[in-house]
Parts: sequence; structure tokens; C-alpha cells
Amino acid sequence: MKKGLFLVALLLPAIFAVSAFAEDGLITRFNLEPCDIELRRLAQPNTYFDKVGRKFAILGYESGSFEAWAYPLKLLRNFELSFLIGSSTEPVLGKDIVRSISVTPAATTLTYAFQSFTVKATYVAAIDEPGAVLLLAVDTTEPLTVVCSFLPVLQPMWPAGIGGQYAFWDGQLKAYLIGEPTRKNHGYVGSPAGQGISYTPAHMLSDSPNQFKIVIEHPDAVKGKYIPIILAGGKGKREDVRKIYEKLAANPEAVYRAAADHYRRLGQDTLRIKTPNERIDLAFEWAKVAYDNLIVDNPDLGKGLIAGLGTSGTGGRPGFGWFFGGDAFMNSLSFNSYGAHEAVKEALLFTQKWQRDDGKMAHELSQAAGSLNWFKDYPYGYIHGDTTPFYIAASYDYLRMSGDAEFVKQSWPSIKKAYDWCLTTDADGLMDNSKAGLGALEFGSLTGIRTDIYLAAAWARAAYAMERLARAAGNEAYEKMAREHYVKAQKSLDDKFWDPDKEQYTYAFAASGKQVKELTPWSAVPLVWGQGDARRSMLTLEKMNASDLTTDWGVRMLSNKSAFFEPLNYNYGAVWPFLTGWVGTALFKHNFSLQGYGLLMAAVRHTFDNGLGYVTELFSGQQNIWPQEGVAHQGFSSSGVVFPLVRGLLGLEGDALRKEVRFEPRFPADWSDVSIENYKVGDEAFSMRYRKLATKIRLEISSPKNSLYKLIFAPALGLGTNVTSAILNGRNIRFQLAALPLPQAVQPIVETSLSGKDVIEIEMEPAAELLPPVNESMTGDPNQGLRIIKSEFKDRRLNVIVEGLSNRSYDLQVTNPHLLRSVSGAKWEGSKLQIQIPQGAVGEYIRHEIILNLK
Repeated sequence: MKKGLFLVALLLPAIFAVSAFAEDGLITRFNLEPCDIELRRLAQPNTYFDKVGRKFAILGYESGSFEAWAYPLKLLRNFELSFLIGSSTEPVLGKDIVRSISVTPAATTLTYAFQSFTVKATYVAAIDEPGAVLLLAVDTTEPLTVVCSFLPVLQPMWPAGIGGQYAFWDGQLKAYLIGEPTRKNHGYVGSPAGQGISYTPAHMLSDSPNQFKIVIEHPDAVKGKYIPIILAGGKGKREDVRKIYEKLAANPEAVYRAAADHYRRLGQDTLRIKTPNERIDLAFEWAKVAYDNLIVDNPDLGKGLIAGLGTSGTGGRPGFGWFFGGDAFMNSLSFNSYGAHEAVKEALLFTQKWQRDDGKMAHELSQAAGSLNWFKDYPYGYIHGDTTPFYIAASYDYLRMSGDAEFVKQSWPSIKKAYDWCLTTDADGLMDNSKAGLGALEFGSLTGIRTDIYLAAAWARAAYAMERLARAAGNEAYEKMAREHYVKAQKSLDDKFWDPDKEQYTYAFAASGKQVKELTPWSAVPLVWGQGDARRSMLTLEKMNASDLTTDWGVRMLSNKSAFFEPLNYNYGAVWPFLTGWVGTALFKHNFSLQGYGLLMAAVRHTFDNGLGYVTELFSGQQNIWPQEGVAHQGFSSSGVVFPLVRGLLGLEGDALRKEVRFEPRFPADWSDVSIENYKVGDEAFSMRYRKLATKIRLEISSPKNSLYKLIFAPALGLGTNVTSAILNGRNIRFQLAALPLPQAVQPIVETSLSGKDVIEIEMEPAAELLPPVNESMTGDPNQGLRIIKSEFKDRRLNVIVEGLSNRSYDLQVTNPHLLRSVSGAKWEGSKLQIQIPQGAVGEYIRHEIILNLK
């Protein structure tokens, strides 16, 4: 007999021994609000889902099984539904009949359907209360009993622990109380329509699930009704937690309405975009939700950003549901990108509380740290060296985007102390891993080095940031010192990491100065910040475009040709969406737009391929699948959508200090209409509409009157485009063309003050342009898409280097095909180029050249 069937069968006598009618706890069924970003598909019982607020989390699977947390307490696990039809003693398990899932930011609905009934179970987490509601909409033709079972836990997150837990049914409240002897930690789960049916031990938890039932004797009685199930918990006085349970039970609709309103405001009050690619727009909205879910208000520690969420099973940590300083600082760049400045400020202030006396910032903090001496008794708190310089960089990014100089003045002692600590680890212009701590990698053969390129880039950025932070704080000495440090760090980075033999920025160098000659996506970090030599940066990115590093679903941590490559190894071969996002952003910023778009689309697809709306922590380097231990709702993975989209594809950068907005779009050549609304810089918000016509780019931009802001508009156009003029509000104005080595685009630059309503037109003679390859990749697929390595343009001839699987044919679309004179290396049919890759070993990527001769 199956385990689930056996456990239910054990309690069947108790189920039928109680005959009290329990339909008085029903509530009137209300309509869920329509949602533009709703996601629907057939349910996948083993796939993750969650519903999360600031103080509470339901973490489960699409089977309907879940665990519940009232931070930092795990209240229960293995909450499941089963059903008994009429007088039958054979339970129908919910996990066996779950059919579909519908997800909105406020509510997730699982539909269970059997031959005589349908149950729609809607899960809603309260935003600011430590609780949640589960609403059952039941339509049945027969009497039905809903059985709810769960295993009580009442344990704080690892590594804290308590003992002596017990659980019993409170007949008056119609809920199980889960308690412990000190009466400081509590959980409640039940239903106003429920009846307890478990016999629980007096001073311990049972090995069998606790259960309660909801009896529906008359099918008509539940028509137009919801059966509410309520969960609440937390630390403190028992009567206070009970009041929260009673509040939620008294008005479940208010819980849902508050959640719906919260997410509606999240969408409206932040950056909004509309592009020709609806999947990008949808993934962007869900990335904002995924990030918002990571804001946690812990009763002992305060409000900060955790790193991610996943089920803990029988363990004590829900994915990366701790406070990680480095993750918070990385993710703050995405928060700032879409205008969630206040969340970034809260996160930065939270991390300051855990700064060590010598200035080093904390790497990680358990949510249970209020119950133990975390930093003294456990070794994890300060093991990373990159966290501290990234704190400085994140503080500057917040200042630049928000204009909040008062924050910098108040935080100056913390920022200065962090900078001083960084200096203690510097012997050659760069921070040393051996002194600072871990950087890019956390274990294995490549950790025994002096400095890795990620830590070097973080330090260089910190020095750049410190100059500007010191200026805002009014400290001229640190402003001057930081300027000198940045110049030295940038030169040292360029000298020590450039590999002239392989023509790439390499991974690291050892104490002897000898380079670790591995190309990794970490080399993209300094390139995003413009720290490398321009030509060397372009050559490095060309290497990253190759198939040994880039796959259809992201960028490998190491080349699959490396002796250290292991496809499922966390640090030595897996694909991280977050690092893929950094590579994509670097590609866009250097006008490798076709390649950047491909990496952005990989993250967009990942938003929908596992937990709906979230991007999983990492993927195999061999095939498009996540490892079993991968966390499904990982914060920095959503940066793989936000970061390259906003700062790369859209090319949006703001500077409230300089009163400047940069708009450098790098759109596919067939994108004719893009709208951007509510781009926040400082106290101002800007909206734009970009339209591409046959011989003209037209930008309409709305800005606050008398804002004193300047706009820099620099669209990236195809190689071969001839820009003839620029017009502002009907008058010709000057423009210049960006000068880059190894150019991948033509980029006119227009600068102008904004007046409130402005129109810029760039007139041009267009060229034939390639569109991004369509490299759709399904779960389980190997790497098989076309790679574009680079393009070169000279004498009206466009040379394109590609890689594809041997003896395979690929299609590339081209705009303005009438401007082509001839093509070699591909078959030209209308707007399509058919590329035949030469013969080679099976599964081998072969390099190939296409030449487009333009009229």
C-alpha cells in the first residue's frame, strides 16, 4: 500500500466517528482579480511553487504538498489534501489528480479534478502578517470529505533548535496549536469549517500526520462558497499569534485583496516596458515579483534581503532563505534598475548592522541568528572577500540612481570603515583573495590563487565608487585617495589579467604572478563596468561567444574544453543565470547585440521552465536541465533577466548626481516600436517611446518640467548604416559617432537638455542587418543553436563569423534584403539566409564564415 494511502487509512475510524456538520465556517466565494501577467499550464506535481510575504512563506510543489514558515520558524511540512467521496473509505490523494496551475503574484491556484468533483485550491500569503490562507472552491455532485494532513515541526532555521514540541486540536478555534514548553514559539493551522481527527501525544509530536477534515454532506451547500484554511505562527506571546490567526480567519478576502493591491502597486510604481517580444515583458514583470518576495521582515533581526527560497524537506534551511550580503549587493543593481530604490536602502542599512568592527561586511546570516551566537560559534559569517567592496559599489549605485546624498552622509562611517578594511588586503593595487577571503569560487582547484578577476573588478569598482561617495559625504581626502586607487587598480587589472597569448582577460593569477589561464564568465564583470582596455575587452567577449563557453541556455562557468570542466559542478562547469546576465550585459554594452539578446532570451525562458515566474539557481553545463539540488527561486538568477534587459538591451542608465539619463538602445533590427514608462532617476520619472521607420529613428521622451536633466541618446544601428542628420524638436542638431575598436554597430550620439516634451529624430540610410538567431531550447536539450562570434564591416562587405554543429543547417533572418548585392557562405532566399555548416565530427561545433556584400 502507498505510504499516503496507509497514513489516511490509519485514521479512517476517527474520520467517520465524528459526525458533526461543519459547513458553518464557509465564506462567500469572491472573484479573483484579472491579472495581465497570469501564468497557466498543466500542473507538474514535482515542480516547485511558493507564495511568500514579508513574514511568512508557503514553499511547496505543484502536487499541493507544502511546508510553511513564519520566519524564522518552520511550522509544518508535508501539508497535503486528500478526498473521500460519500461513504467511501478509499482516499483520493490530491497529488494524483492535480490537473492545472494558475499563478498570479498574489495567488496560486491548483485545480484538482476527479470524476465527481473539482476542487480549486488557491494559496495566498499575507504581505505583512505571519500567516497565509488557502481557499478551497469545491464543486461536487456527491457528498465529499476534504482531509488536510501535515507534520508539525515548529523549529527555527538551522542551526538553531528547540525541543519539547507538541500539537493538539483547539475545538473552539477549530485549529491545531503547535507549541513548545517555553510558550515563546507558536503555530496554528486549521479551518473554521474543520474538525480535528488526530489523537496527539501529550508532550511530543506524533510520527503520523496530524489531520483535520471538512465534511460536505450536501453539495449545494458549498456552491458559491470558499472553504478557508488558515495558517499563522511566530515568536512572542501565544495570545498575540492567536489574534493573528483569528484576524486572518475573520476576513480571508482582505488577505487576498491586500496582496493583489501590493503587487499591483509594485507593477505600477516601477519601470514598465512594452516591446515587440511579449515574453521579455512578461519575464521582466515576474522578475520584479521574484525579487519582491525576497524582502523579509524578521522579528529578531529586522528587514533585509534574503538570497532565495526553496523547500527544506526534513532539513532546516529553505533554499537560500538566509540574509546573504553579497547577494543583496548584487541584486540591488537590479532593484535600482527598475526603480525600487527604497528596498535597496533598507537592504543596505540592514547589512550595516552586521559589519565587523574592522569594517568587513558579513557574507551570510541565518534567520535564526537571534537565537544563537552566529558570528562567534559558526565560521560562515565573514568568509567572502568580495562582499565588502561590493557593498561600497552597491552604495554608490544606490546614490547614483536615487540621488539620496543624506543616506551617504549617515552611512559614511560604515562606508569609510569598509573601504579601510579593503585597503588592508591590497599589496599591488588589487585586493588579495589570500587576505580578503573567497571571491568568485568557493572550493576546488582554482581557489589557491592570489587574486581572481571578480574580486579585482569589485575592488576597482569600489575605488571608483568611493571617489564619488566621498564627494557626496564632503570628504576631500578620501575622494582624492580613492581616485588614485582606482587608476592604480584599473592599470593593475589590465596588466595582470590580460593573456596576450590567448588574447583574453583570464581568470586569476597566483602569488608568483603566473596566470591561471582559464576563460570564465567572471571576466565579464570588469567589462560591464568599463574597467578593461576597449580592444582587449572586445577580444575577450569574442571568446565568450564561442560554443565551448556559451550554450543555448546560458554561459558555462568554464569552457567544456577545460581540464577542470565538470558539467554539474557548482563552480567548475554549471551554467549560472546570474553570471549569464553579466556576460549578456557586457555584450550589449560593447554592441555585441545579437549575442547579448541570445543570453537574455535564455534567462527569459528559464522564468517559465521550472517554478513559474522564478529563475532557478543553476543548470547543467551539458544539457538544459537544473540539478536536483538547484534552488528554484534564486534571487540573483532573476538578475539574468533584469540586468541585461534594462542596462543592456534598453541601455538605460541614470545619474541623479549629474542630472543625466542615458538611453542607448540595442534593439533587434526589426523592432519598430518600444515604450518605456516610469524610469526613475532621483525624484524624477521619465517615459520614452522609440520608433524605427524605414529611414528614421524617432524618440519621444517625457520628463518633468524644469527638471534640469540632460539626455544622452545613442541607439546602436547595424554596420553599414549611414547616419545623415539628427533633429531635436524640428531643428537640426549636432551628433557624433561612437569610436570603438572592432566595432559591432554604428552608434550616433545625441546630447540635449530636456524640456518636458521632446522629440529626437535620427535620419539614416539603412543597411541590411541580421536578426538574432532563434535558439529555442527545451528542458533536456543539448547545446545545438547557432553561435555568432563577431562581425566585421569594410568596403560595403559584412563578414560574419559563426559556429554551428557539423553538417547542420541553420536559418538567419535579415532585414532590408533589397540592400544586399550578393551573399557567400549561405544560401540567400528573400529575407532568409540558410547556412550549411561544414562536415566534422558528430556533435562538434565548426566555425564558418558568411559574407554579405551590400549595395
